[in-house]
Amino acid sequence: MQTQTTKNKFLGDRLDIFQFSEGFRGTTDTVLLAACIQASSGEKVLELGCGVGVGLCCLLSRLSGLEAYGIEIDRNSANLCKENLKINQLKATVINSDLSNKAMKINKISFDHIFMNPPFYKEGVVKKISNKSISIAKIEVLKLESWIRLASKRCKPRGKITIIQRSDRLPEILSLLKGSFGSIKVLPLSSFKGDPTKTVIVQATKGSKGIFKLYPQKNIHIRTGKGKEATYEDEFREILWDGKALHFN
Repeated sequence: MQTQTTKNKFLGDRLDIFQFSEGFRGTTDTVLLAACIQASSGEKVLELGCGVGVGLCCLLSRLSGLEAYGIEIDRNSANLCKENLKINQLKATVINSDLSNKAMKINKISFDHIFMNPPFYKEGVVKKISNKSISIAKIEVLKLESWIRLASKRCKPRGKITIIQRSDRLPEILSLLKGSFGSIKVLPLSSFKGDPTKTVIVQATKGSKGIFKLYPQKNIHIRTGKGKEATYEDEFREILWDGKALHFN
């Protein structure tokens, strides 16, 4: 059992998040994913694979009045997620479960927004990772298809699902969304201007017949000198430090 934790600040000084010293830790991707969710008070939101709660806490600190849920397969992470919500005086129902568990409480609930940061790598694509927490977060236990299938079942008509994933898996995502989702928006992200797209954020509306939109690539960092010195682009600094929303356009 993991017991050693560190306390980290997110969204400037807004959030205190405890994370395991040796384990998967919240990243910029997690914060950006939560920043894309445009939910209204009274709506139900669900995060698949909520980890220690970085995404849920970021979302709930920006938007009030949400009925929030999170599912996390790792028991230690799920318990720490509950603690992080309590520390930051935020409320969400956290369920420790495999996404394939048909007895989960959320299987009787429909959601307005479902968001996820599923493992980036298929099994066998990268070397095995000895740390269980990191391995679960980075290497698929359940295929991406299972994540999107669950989201499709639990998403309300006209509800939205939002995914952040490696750019080379975009064709797979679009194929899995076909038939159930429309108004698909894709936001490519890169580290620096001129770099290839590293990740994409995909947002889709259930039952919509709206057109596909590919937005211009956004660069997260800007170089400040001739060396390796860098800082965040203004838009991303406002998201990561001030808790602003991330807009596709």
